[in-house]
Amino acid sequence: MIAPQGQVTVRAWGGSVLDKRLWYLLAATRGGLNRGRILQVLRERPLNANDLSGRLNLDYKTVRHHLDVLRDNDCVMTLGNEGYGLLYTLSPRLQTHFEDFEEIWRRLEAQADLGKERNRLGSIESA
Repeated sequence: MIAPQGQVTVRAWGGSVLDKRLWYLLAATRGGLNRGRILQVLRERPLNANDLSGRLNLDYKTVRHHLDVLRDNDCVMTLGNEGYGLLYTLSPRLQTHFEDFEEIWRRLEAQADLGKERNRLGSIESA
């Protein structure tokens, strides 16, 4: 799955506007939160899929799927030879403009917090 190309009005990928692709990968698709978690962990250091699976408490095949999506969309790249120990790291493009990811992530967290608050208030009102 390769995300649609384009830009959102706030800031660009590789410049100063948030890339529509990153928004799509994180906010508009199923699994976006897991992809965001993977990017956060890979910011710390390169890891293989098995290590990511353990750190994030996700199924190995799920992690591999998300890594493939992120690699197809130039968010991560591989280090070393193909195989079990293949390491994944942030792409140079994402490393350079990681603040774009962080801005999107902050907005998604704020929306999630707002949703939790709405759910909490809804359950109070119905009681």
